[in-house]
Amino acid sequence: MILTGAVAVFADEIGAWSIGDAEAGNPFASPLDAPLRKMAEDVAVEYRDDVDVYYNSAGHIVAFFHTHATNQVGQLDDKGVMFEFDPTTTKMVSRREGFGSELYGADPAGALDSFLVDLHVRLHLPDPWGLYLTGILGLMMTAAAVSGFLIHRHLIKDLFVAPRPSNLVLFARDRHVLAGSWTLPFAFVLAFTGSFLSFAVSLGLPVVGATAFGGNQMALFETLYGLPDYEDSGTAPLVDLDSVTARSTEIAGSLPTGLAIHHWARADAVVQLYHPPAAGTLRGVKHSFEGKTGRFLGSKPDIGTAPSIGDTAFGLMFALHFGDFAGTASKVIWFSLGLAMCFLTVTGLQLWLRRYEDQPLWRRFGRALTILVYGLPIAMTGAGYAYFLSLSTNETLFWTPIGFLVVAGLAIAIGLAVRRDLALNRAYRLMLGAGLIALPLLRMLSGGPAWPELLAMGNTAVVSFDLLLIIAGTGFVIAGTGLTKSHRRARYASKTLSEEP
Repeated sequence: MILTGAVAVFADEIGAWSIGDAEAGNPFASPLDAPLRKMAEDVAVEYRDDVDVYYNSAGHIVAFFHTHATNQVGQLDDKGVMFEFDPTTTKMVSRREGFGSELYGADPAGALDSFLVDLHVRLHLPDPWGLYLTGILGLMMTAAAVSGFLIHRHLIKDLFVAPRPSNLVLFARDRHVLAGSWTLPFAFVLAFTGSFLSFAVSLGLPVVGATAFGGNQMALFETLYGLPDYEDSGTAPLVDLDSVTARSTEIAGSLPTGLAIHHWARADAVVQLYHPPAAGTLRGVKHSFEGKTGRFLGSKPDIGTAPSIGDTAFGLMFALHFGDFAGTASKVIWFSLGLAMCFLTVTGLQLWLRRYEDQPLWRRFGRALTILVYGLPIAMTGAGYAYFLSLSTNETLFWTPIGFLVVAGLAIAIGLAVRRDLALNRAYRLMLGAGLIALPLLRMLSGGPAWPELLAMGNTAVVSFDLLLIIAGTGFVIAGTGLTKSHRRARYASKTLSEEP
């Protein structure tokens, strides 16, 4: 869960890299009023009740014209028509009709990043069980962070521990202490916010809806998000959306990442735009405009009808968990601290297992830990391979998780077949390194733009991502080929636990 969370921090960047267009820019910079009006004419009147507009990994605009209805499992859902189009050419990419629970997340171009996010959020289990499990794991991490703080007697001193390379056990312990000291506050924040978000969606809202609103989901949503200022079902022309977007951008200082229109072409229509956090802030803003006049109605809270402590806390939960409040800089920090937490977890287990090296059961547990530590990232590269190989079939949503499972099974089989620990580590590192190095090549062979083409367009982000994968893969290959020799040197220099001072 920690490793997939660290990777999911860059989900948007991974999605853009997977289609070879990581510097496409914000599609809301293009005129959207005309194409949206054309689409509104192509849907039934009842589907113009609400319109959600956002962009996907391919840089395409997605517009979902919908109303509210009960789906096949008896839950309140959005039902309507979802369009996807290229904002620069206004060329239609797809038109799908159905319930939101079926249409959202069904974008083939975003299959890779969607899979990685779902793997972190739900461990790819069905709702609500995946959210329950990640919520429970988050609470366990929170308890571990709190207990670690309480029993850490030399926290400030341990922030500056110098690992002792003369002894293998002491060297591992010092690095474990160093990682734990620096990541302790981050571990608490990440675990607490993660468990809150998991239970808020899977347990909190259903319980509140059942107890406080007698199961009336619509009444719950109206209380959470507020009712319109007034009701007027009369018709009125909708304000020019491009002018509203320009004005909202000027107020917020950034282009929006989403747009919502309530009651299209009605006299009580409202246009809302969602902007990312501005410089020096942790939360984004939501601006509301009157639909028929374009009058600015002010910034609206995410929850409730007026600013509140609860709304502020709820917004901070998202910002602190996803780490996207300061752009790439905060994402790099969150990613690095996430990897440090992975290192902390693994080394803690390894140090504990050294005490029981003579017990067959715990030796097998140590082998399972090795399979997990290397098997998970290897399986994630397998998802990338399946994504690129299935692009031409337009079945990436099906094959991406299949690729993950197949490669995970292969990694487990190798872990069971190779008996010697050193040989297994060497095989895993070589396998992971080769997989990372080959991913950029497969991206280009599957139809993605090559480096000369990308550089000619000034698109350095995809090239940089390719290079990072190649560098990381090369590091694993070097570690794999030199593992036996380095291990012998370490064993020669190390002492047993009984010889420690």
